Amino acid sequence: MFEKSGKPFAAVCYRCVEPQFADQVVAGLGSRMYGGRWTPKNSFPTVYLCETAEAALQEFLARGRRMKFPDYKSLPMMMLSVKVKVANLLDMTEEGVAAVVNPLLEKEKTHWRAMQDQREAVSQAIGRAIEKMGFSGLAAPSQACPGQRNIVIFPRNLGPKEILSAPHLKPIP
Repeated sequence: MFEKSGKPFAAVCYRCVEPQFADQVVAGLGSRMYGGRWTPKNSFPTVYLCETAEAALQEFLARGRRMKFPDYKSLPMMMLSVKVKVANLLDMTEEGVAAVVNPLLEKEKTHWRAMQDQREAVSQAIGRAIEKMGFSGLAAPSQACPGQRNIVIFPRNLGPKEILSAPHLKPIP
């Protein structure tokens, strides 16, 4: 069913990061090493983005809050824009895809981060399967910002005409 479901996607997306990681935003190395909602720990590079600046900020703050940091402890932070142009994005908010995926996700009651050292979370298994099927990435509902979508890109699946780029960052004097 999913092999015919991918669609082209082009937009400027956003990501909030700690300044020391800004130059790595399109590499996806952090999620490969530490895991992410759609990425098993020690697996493949994945770039997590948001369609709006508001969602990127909410996702950043939610991460800190999960770690019990007050918001000011999450600072400083940089918001980056990332140009995305891919040919084969699986939109998990589409009715047919959501009808298959959502029941699987709803069965898992524990947050992916709490279990990833014991076993792969259901969301991570789904992300791994989508990446292995060759999709450029996926779009999924944001958990931190209802009504918004996260755009998740698999850099090693990108073709020569697909784009994942952030403007060159220069140090502030």
